Amino acid sequence: MKQALFFLLLAGQISFFANAQGVTCGNFKLADQEIIYQQVFQDTVTIPLLEKYYKSLPTVSNIVATPDGLQFDVNDITVDYKKFQFSQNNTPLIIQSGKFSGKATVGVKDGRYRVTVKSIQLTGNIGYKMITKKESLTTYASKNSATEWAQDFCLPSTLGLLDKAFSDKLQFKKVKDDW
Repeated sequence: MKQALFFLLLAGQISFFANAQGVTCGNFKLADQEIIYQQVFQDTVTIPLLEKYYKSLPTVSNIVATPDGLQFDVNDITVDYKKFQFSQNNTPLIIQSGKFSGKATVGVKDGRYRVTVKSIQLTGNIGYKMITKKESLTTYASKNSATEWAQDFCLPSTLGLLDKAFSDKLQFKKVKDDW
């Protein structure tokens, strides 16, 4: 019994570490030497409803409707790490001070929609350097020509928090009409 439990725990640790160095990290993935955020949300929405919602967001600009969905720019998303119950001491400086931008597309299909953000850039304090002009997130969060995650980025306190922030900011929220 103890051996079975030991091998089960060992297999769980191996799969965790294998995933950490794989091509995905939560809703982020490495593809074509670039970090991409992609998440599918289950919700019955229409393109005009999504367009109206995204136009109301201060971090979204240049919205263009296409037959399959929307395209827009995401500008200066910040991570509210306290909202996701992380302390300042456990949150990397770039997540605390960073502003993240990118090019988003939203595709709509039956009962779901997919948000994809490419060309993700950041500004902020990364500890050893102050990034004042937008630079690619891929440069800091990956290694080996963007084929592997940088060890300190594929963590719940780093990309995990950024994942939560992107999901929180880009997921459609129904507006309650109480009049």
